[in-house]
Amino acid sequence: MTRPLVLGLGGSSLVQHDLVVVGGGPAGYAAALYGAAAGLDVGLVEEHLLGGTCLHVGCIPAKELLETASVLRTVRDAATFGVGIPGAGEHEPVVDLTVSQVRKQKVIDGLAKGVASLLKGRDVTVYDGTGRLSAAHVVSIDHGEGDPTLVVAEHIVLATGSSPRTIPGFEIDGTLVVTSDELLSIDRVPARVAVIGGGAIGCEFASMLSDYGSDVTLLEAAPEILVGCDADVATAIRRSFRRRKIDVHVGTAVHGHRPTDNGATVVSHGPIDSDDESVDLEVDLVVVSVGRRPRGDSAGLVGTRVVVDERGFVEVDDRLRTGEPGVYAVGDVVATPQLAHVGFAEGMFVVGDLLGESPKPIDPSTVPWCIYTHPEVAFAGLT
Repeated sequence: MTRPLVLGLGGSSLVQHDLVVVGGGPAGYAAALYGAAAGLDVGLVEEHLLGGTCLHVGCIPAKELLETASVLRTVRDAATFGVGIPGAGEHEPVVDLTVSQVRKQKVIDGLAKGVASLLKGRDVTVYDGTGRLSAAHVVSIDHGEGDPTLVVAEHIVLATGSSPRTIPGFEIDGTLVVTSDELLSIDRVPARVAVIGGGAIGCEFASMLSDYGSDVTLLEAAPEILVGCDADVATAIRRSFRRRKIDVHVGTAVHGHRPTDNGATVVSHGPIDSDDESVDLEVDLVVVSVGRRPRGDSAGLVGTRVVVDERGFVEVDDRLRTGEPGVYAVGDVVATPQLAHVGFAEGMFVVGDLLGESPKPIDPSTVPWCIYTHPEVAFAGLT
């Protein structure tokens, strides 16, 4: 049960909780559920959809469409196992992404209802709106219309997440140039694709689109794809991409693109240390996959001692505490691995900390990673 509390600040009415979480992604709802299970009165603020990036435009839809690619590969290879359809002849299987998208959305909707049900079952008060933290642990919730709701709590958890980064010269239009957000809703298979960025997400998209039948070119500025991964992992993926005729360019800078009259666009790219060797690449779709930008500046923070660094991350100590007593930050908004399972663990960790359970700090070097290319690769630990 929430506890209304009228304070002498111009008659403003505050709703009081023990814990307020700003952001309803994996890190945020994990904190809310753990706190509620421990008996805290919890409020959760979400400006878009419960489940966050992971559920709606990240992990879940990506894995759903990657599974579509896996099924397509299996059907293509069925004849080598002696499996076939009489009368099918030499016809190649094709993917109908309009059907795939319906299935994907059904999975998302089911999981979103599950998150909402869990929160309701533990009496978490969910606020629909944008939460901004100010002094005295007051969170102002803007609902888009009408007066804001003011909530206050002894403990605040910032879990405002991240959004796709963009790069100059490639304005996101949702048609020719997309980020992961838009790519995961495509309803047709593009014939030719340039994927800018050879990190885990870029490699997954390159692999998926190649399976769908696209002619894929991967452009990476670093000397190798999958920067930060073990060299053996990058080598295995490069070898697979070579066999599948995915064209990989490393040490490559992109200079922009120019749309053509036939609905395509021409991407200009070349060696990162030279402007004199640019190459034009005509494609039907450009996927910008250059990482994610933390949304540290979206939480207000006026009048607080919470610090946001030049990259947009909220600064925290090893116990995920900000410079403002009683305020924690978790998930993509802090400079730890931007993975859903890391955020989930951090959400539970900070609640354990504020409850006095003295949990052991999370060691990023022990976090397991999986990259859903074909073949899939996984690693954990230092080697």
